[in-house]
Amino acid sequence: MRALSVVQSALSDAVRWWTAVASGRKRPRGPSAALLGMLVMASVPYGIASALLQWIRASRAVRLGVPVISVGNIVVGGTGKTPLTIYLARKLTRLGKNVAIVSRGYGRRARGLVVVSEGGRPLVGWEDAGDEPVLAAMVTRGVAVVVGRDRVRAARYAVDKLRADAILVDDGFQHVRLARDLDLLAVDATRPVGNGHLLPGGTLREHPLAVRRAGLLVATRCGRRSGTGLVESTLGALAPELPIVATRMRPAEFWNVSTGRTVRLSEVKENGCLALSSIARPRDFESTLLGLGIDLVGAVSFPDHHRYSENDHATVLGRAREVGAGMIVTTEKDAVRLSAWRPPMPLVALGIEVEVLSGGEFLDEALNDAARSGGGNGA
Repeated sequence: MRALSVVQSALSDAVRWWTAVASGRKRPRGPSAALLGMLVMASVPYGIASALLQWIRASRAVRLGVPVISVGNIVVGGTGKTPLTIYLARKLTRLGKNVAIVSRGYGRRARGLVVVSEGGRPLVGWEDAGDEPVLAAMVTRGVAVVVGRDRVRAARYAVDKLRADAILVDDGFQHVRLARDLDLLAVDATRPVGNGHLLPGGTLREHPLAVRRAGLLVATRCGRRSGTGLVESTLGALAPELPIVATRMRPAEFWNVSTGRTVRLSEVKENGCLALSSIARPRDFESTLLGLGIDLVGAVSFPDHHRYSENDHATVLGRAREVGAGMIVTTEKDAVRLSAWRPPMPLVALGIEVEVLSGGEFLDEALNDAARSGGGNGA
């Protein structure tokens, strides 16, 4: 058991190192720089193979006869795709559409096609569907959620069996086998292209010129000190005619993971809190809590989409007791994977939602055009 713990710790450290270096947040030195150099060399055959596969798949794109809107990115890691997908699902619902979200279901154990929701509460757990699809089913009403590695099959099921007349593909920018009427490219405003290299030397999934396939650039994590400047000078320069929408994530509400009841901010502030997360950018979550005036006495973070074990629970509780925390605060995505845990202190999740700062008219126009297309304009 101890050997397994050591291996898991080493893997976590390796993932954190690669994430920091490949995203451009850290400059490697010495042996680390040499290792990065080898990874960058491996990026060349990856780029060639990736471009060839994309070309082959795009030549056989399938049209469904209903509007298909894709939300994706060209880098790995969190850029806020799922919150943006949820935001768009609600807007399309208000336009009178029967919406279905189609996702791969990252990190799930079940194989094949899984119906997560038919428009109501989740029908399966996160182990079978992935945390983000279950979260989408939890926070939307009247929106179906279907997961499957074959997004074409999943989308067809949603149309034929669940009567969806609009499909939202979460993380679908590279899934070109499914023709779409609108491609929204979510881009981190602070690091639009990571360190500028393709996988595995960087975080780019494909060459930045792929931005020209998009119909709209959505800059996420915009703030007072970070607008769309970097996006405009990098990806925007490759597609000057492409509209840019500036967005950020804002806190929505706290809720108790065990009971589901809403928790007032004042109640959270009464406690010393331990931040717990397994997301791509844990520091952003911790900064949000501090910005809300919460007494953050400590933090524990794991790699993105981490599967919490009993040992992890014990580690978190040990840290909470060590720093004198009276409450554990986590993300809503983590809350999905922590729903069965009953710690001896309140476990509270912070929900977030997309806030459009500028360019909202471009988003509305593109969404309305796609919704009216009838699925005939897919590229």
